[in-house]
Amino acid sequence: MSNARLELPVLQNWSCHNCGGCCREHLIEITEDEKRRIEGQKWTQADGVSMARPIIQKIGRGRYRLAHQDDGACVFLDDQGLCRIHAKFGEPAKPLACRVYPYAYHPAGRENLTVSLRFSCPSVVRNLGDGVESQRQTLATLGQEIVSGKKREHEPPYIHRGGDHGEQTVSWADFHQLLRALDESLAADDVHLVVRLMRTLSWLDLVEQSQFQTVKGEKLTEYLTLVTEASVKAQPDNDLPLQKPTRLGRTMFRLLAAQYARHDTEALVRQGWSARVGLLSAALKYATGMGSVPGLQGSASVATAFGDVPEQTTTFVKFGQLESAFDGRRADIDELLTRYFRVKVQGIHFCGPAHFDTGLVDGFRGLALMYPVVMWLARLRAARLKRTQLELTDVQAALATADHNFGYSPALGTMSSLQRVRQLAKMGQIKALTGWYSL
Repeated sequence: MSNARLELPVLQNWSCHNCGGCCREHLIEITEDEKRRIEGQKWTQADGVSMARPIIQKIGRGRYRLAHQDDGACVFLDDQGLCRIHAKFGEPAKPLACRVYPYAYHPAGRENLTVSLRFSCPSVVRNLGDGVESQRQTLATLGQEIVSGKKREHEPPYIHRGGDHGEQTVSWADFHQLLRALDESLAADDVHLVVRLMRTLSWLDLVEQSQFQTVKGEKLTEYLTLVTEASVKAQPDNDLPLQKPTRLGRTMFRLLAAQYARHDTEALVRQGWSARVGLLSAALKYATGMGSVPGLQGSASVATAFGDVPEQTTTFVKFGQLESAFDGRRADIDELLTRYFRVKVQGIHFCGPAHFDTGLVDGFRGLALMYPVVMWLARLRAARLKRTQLELTDVQAALATADHNFGYSPALGTMSSLQRVRQLAKMGQIKALTGWYSL
C-alpha cells in the first residue's frame, strides 16, 4: 500500500483547539522506535517533566505506552494543555497515535484507505476547523506512515456472520455499493433522522436474510434499489408508529448505555478496587432501573467544551424521569447525528476491523443503537440541569461521551455485548428504542 488512495468524509471539518482532552483521556501506546526516540530526547525536570517516575511504561512483551501524571494527564502535557514534545521538537516528533487522533484509518480495498473521525473530540462534534478535504496531503502522509510495512491485501468485512444466516461476503466493489446505499438512506433529509434509521434497519433485515453469490454487480444495484424503495414505501413520512420498548429491552439498553457512559481513564484505574466496587454498584442500579441514576466517571474535555454538570444535582434524577418526552426531533439535533452516522458509514468505522470484526448488518445495528444511547444520555444531562427539554449542547456532550467508547471499549467487544445487539434486533427492540428516545 505504498501509494494508498484516500477516501475522505465529505461533510466534516476539524482542527485541533488544544483542549487537552485527548491527552487526559487516552492511553497512548507507542512503538519500540518511538520509545527509543523519546528516550533519546533526554527529558529532565527542567523541561517540566517529572523524574519521580519513568516517562514510559511497559504494558506487555514488546509493548509500551506513555506514562501519566498524578491527575491522569499524559506526562508530556503542560499546564496550558499543550504537548511538551510538540513544543520542543515539533509535531513530527510526537508518537503516531497522537498525530493521527481524532482521525481513524481503515482499509477500503486494494491500495485504498478510508478516513473517519472520532467524535470523542469536542471539535469534531462541533464541526470546527478546516474542511477534511483541505487536509488531504497531511492525511495522505499520515496514511503512508500507518500502512508502511503492512500487508497490501485486505478482505472486505462480512455482510453478515454468525446468527441464523451464516457468513456472507462480497467483493470490495459490491461492499462499496452497500455502503453507498447506507449513506444515501441516511442522507435523505425529507424525513426525521429517526425515520431514516428505521428505514435502513428494515432493509438491512432483508439483506441479512439474503445470499449474494449470484446477486452482484448490476444485479446487486437492482436488489438494493428494490429493498430501499420498499422501506421508503413502508414508512413514507414522519408519521411514525411508536412501539414502547419492552421491560427486557429497556434493561438490556440501560446496561448498554452505562457502558457507553463510562470513561475509564488512568486516574480512574489508579483508584483500584474502590473504583471497581463503585462501577459494580452502578451497573446493578442500571440493571434494575429503580431509584436515582448513579453518576459515572465523566470526560474532562466534554465538561470543558460543553459545560460541567454541578455534582450536587446528580443524585436527583430518577430513571423514570428519562422516559418522558424531551423534544428530541429537531433539525439541529438531526444535523449533528446525521453527520455522525454518515462519517462513520463513509469511513467504514462501524464494522470489520474497525468494530470488533462485526459484519455490516450487525455493525450498523450497533451503530444505530448509538442514537437511543446518545439521546438517553442527553436526557440524563438535561434532567440533571433541571430541564425537561433537550438543548443541542446536551446531545453534543452525550455524543462525545459515548463515541469515546464506540468501537474501542473492550467491554463492548465481548461476545456477550455483541450478542446483546443481535438479541435486541431479533426482539425488534432497536427500532423500538430508537423511536421511543427520539421524542
